[in-house]
Amino acid sequence: VNAFIKELKITGNIFDPFSGSGTTLLASRQNNLNSFGIDVNPISVLVAKVENERYSSSDIENFISEIEKLKSILKSNEVFRTSFDLADKVFNSEILQTLLQLKFYIKKIESEKTQNIFFVAWLAIIEDVSNIKKEGNGIKYKNRKRTPNGYINIDKDAWEKQVFPEDKFNFVKTKLIKHLEIISEDIRNNFGLCEKQPQIYKGSCLEFDKLFSDEIQFTFFSPPYCNCFDYFEIHKVDLWLGDFVSDKEEFRLLRNTGFRSNTNSLNHKPIIYKNEHLENLISLFDSDKLWNTRIPSVVRGYFDDTHTLLNKLYQQTAKGGSVGIVVGNSAYSGVIIPSDVLIADIAREIGFKVKNIFITRHLTTSSQQKKELDVLKNYLRESIVLLEK
Repeated sequence: VNAFIKELKITGNIFDPFSGSGTTLLASRQNNLNSFGIDVNPISVLVAKVENERYSSSDIENFISEIEKLKSILKSNEVFRTSFDLADKVFNSEILQTLLQLKFYIKKIESEKTQNIFFVAWLAIIEDVSNIKKEGNGIKYKNRKRTPNGYINIDKDAWEKQVFPEDKFNFVKTKLIKHLEIISEDIRNNFGLCEKQPQIYKGSCLEFDKLFSDEIQFTFFSPPYCNCFDYFEIHKVDLWLGDFVSDKEEFRLLRNTGFRSNTNSLNHKPIIYKNEHLENLISLFDSDKLWNTRIPSVVRGYFDDTHTLLNKLYQQTAKGGSVGIVVGNSAYSGVIIPSDVLIADIAREIGFKVKNIFITRHLTTSSQQKKELDVLKNYLRESIVLLEK
């Protein structure tokens, strides 16, 4: 992001419609530039806000004193509850109780800035102390091991006994303290340019124009790729345990606010934009080889959403302004969906000038598709599409 800001001589507003944990916003702030970010995932919004918060010397003192207080807390006899119905499967029972006790403790911290930092650190240790790991398109159980003869499940209790120490309360508490100390070091060494704090919103990138009307000089973002990865599924444990969702309906609604990049995000929105090249590619799909019959709808929905976003960006981008999009191509039933070229095609239709498509790295696919795609493997890639108004 820094390289593009410098190369394009950006001096105006910067925008990231998929701000995630705030990388583009942080680069903007470090370059003393105003920026806007939006994301549908409430965890991302919180992380980006904490990362880009203004911390005074008194905020830092308060934060360090709260770490010292945390060191002295003892295990509670109270039983803590969560609405997450898979919690007992995902966590050892003592570890779960410790996490819930620490969350309860954090929510009582008076300073909002300090509470938010503690909560981000708490979210960051969940995977480390759980029975699951984020991998690819979802979460996998750590007690499920791959062997030459296939997967085997190790008994949950036996696996937990091998992996976690006897004093589970102090094990979890120490993890949290170590994480807070890393954050403390970061904040003390560089707490940013105070006057350039980004504006961060929770919401859909397709409605950013309702949140701010400022002219944008540079938009830089990486949307979810058209590869059917469901990032809400990957963050399911953090969302539930962190009380960002409290029931299945809330979780379903949250999924449906995202870009139509996977089968869980299809929200019955009509497909308005049609692209001849895309339709030609979809017509090559072998329905017998598709793992889900809704994949053609995902692909059409993805580029319909892309068209909507680029159209709105064109309206709000300053003349001579730029848009950089980091995107990965994907493949279904042996057919490559060249997202970078399709996005460039859509952008050109809208009125953008396509400055370049930078190929950053090559991607891999399932072993089933590797043979079929051998001759086209150079097109299975991640790129940066650079546009200019």
